[in-house]
Amino acid sequence: MLTTNFIITVLVLLAALAVAARMVIIEKRPRTSINPRLIPTTPVIVIAGFVAFLALIHLINLAGVHTGR
Repeated sequence: MLTTNFIITVLVLLAALAVAARMVIIEKRPRTSINPRLIPTTPVIVIAGFVAFLALIHLINLAGVHTGR
């Protein structure tokens, strides 16, 4: 079950979750200046969540569960 596809997908899932978690921490931290942030955190959270969702679905498919039609 530990194929290359499985390992890469787990790594992508963990990376997407880590990025989303870091962006949430940055979003919740109080601002020290009025200057805008260089990276807008909300779109990054949404994109990282979507990537994590797709990686989770791919892991389920690699486990043998049929999730499509």
